[in-house]
Amino acid sequence: MKYTPREIVDEVNITPVHPLVNFGYLMGTVVTAGVTLYVGLGIAGAQIAARMGPKAETQVGKVVFDSLFTGASLIHEGQQFDYVEALAESLLTDELKQRPELQVHIMEEYSPNAMVIPGGHVFVTTGLLDDIETENELAFVLAHELGHFEHRDTLRSLGRSLVFLSLNSLLGFSGVQLPPFLTSSISLADLHYSREQEERADIYAIEMMQERYSHVDYSLDFFKRLNEQELDLGVANRLLEWQSTHPLTESRIEQLETLATQRGWALEGEPTPLPDQLD
Repeated sequence: MKYTPREIVDEVNITPVHPLVNFGYLMGTVVTAGVTLYVGLGIAGAQIAARMGPKAETQVGKVVFDSLFTGASLIHEGQQFDYVEALAESLLTDELKQRPELQVHIMEEYSPNAMVIPGGHVFVTTGLLDDIETENELAFVLAHELGHFEHRDTLRSLGRSLVFLSLNSLLGFSGVQLPPFLTSSISLADLHYSREQEERADIYAIEMMQERYSHVDYSLDFFKRLNEQELDLGVANRLLEWQSTHPLTESRIEQLETLATQRGWALEGEPTPLPDQLD
């Protein structure tokens, strides 16, 4: 029987799917795998860091403090410092008293801000103290930072950051660089986690205000004044909400007031005045 080869047609070895579609599938797979790997390792790093004992956390806090704040202008004495320290210590829960000893620092900085780092280091700026009008406002800000401390958010964030830095270092030694679209996707994943931390710290703080003052009035006044300033930004403010690790001030106020109403807490009450050295 004579063999008759088939005629070669133009469609041989040509996929019916457009090459750009295949490329899109490939990039989507790479992004998904990269983000999944980062999130998975980040969660593991965060969980390990959050299980640190008090001694280890104190040592980590010292390293972070020495790295970031050596040479910074910090205040650790005077009537203003004594008051802020006493107020912060009065907000400590039984759980926090088992953690590294609280260390309060007043930073000479014009911008109003507050922060906490591992090891129980809580910072407030002189700009914040200049803007505060009642003890209720300052107590809420301090309680918010203590919420991060109690939930071990600083340790979790540090654990995730160390994982990401380690990955970058390994890739750097191998000569491989993460593509920009992948690092952007990772940043958005980290942003969402940070927002959850902020919202949880807000709830922690407002609960503490209710317990301390039997109402939540005046606690959010500092943020309401910030909100009035943010309104001048108009529509662009929504873009800032997406970019910021903190939820938009307006959103924070609405969420907390709604929570207070749902729980039957008083939204009106008498303010607790600041002492003369802070007024």
